[in-house]
Amino acid sequence: MEFTDMIKQHMKKDIVYTTEDERLADVVFKMSNAEADIAIVKSKNDIVGVITETDIYYALVKEVLPENVKEEKKLRTFDDMKVIDLMQGPPAKNVMTSCESLGWHPCVDTFEDDTIENAIRIMQRSGLHHLLVFDKKNNLVGTLSSHEIINSISRRKTKPMKK
Repeated sequence: MEFTDMIKQHMKKDIVYTTEDERLADVVFKMSNAEADIAIVKSKNDIVGVITETDIYYALVKEVLPENVKEEKKLRTFDDMKVIDLMQGPPAKNVMTSCESLGWHPCVDTFEDDTIENAIRIMQRSGLHHLLVFDKKNNLVGTLSSHEIINSISRRKTKPMKK
């Protein structure tokens, strides 16, 4: 991978969509099946937020761990936690990162013909690890995460370092 590569060469094209009212368990199921680390939350035809693996993690920490601590349970495995209760409970809108809360609308985005170098710059300046990727007609065509960038770098053919 070169930093001058186009984003479209490295982005994920399989987009996971959800609604504000869809239950977290269903969102996680969709993300898992698509091997995605982000879901796009839509209201009608508008993008209103995103749910990332990090958002899901914090939902688990906030809701599940305190409940288990109250019960003075010794957590040994995920099976010991009330994960299913949590996952079936909150709707996406309670877990998502709202585009408006980021001060950007619609969320933080870039274009598929932009460079990886610029995507890294946008991520660094925004403090985010995911970008929504649009085509020239402003259609959402994919997502790009810092994970995809790192994976692309690690897959490139490099010569071993001299000792």
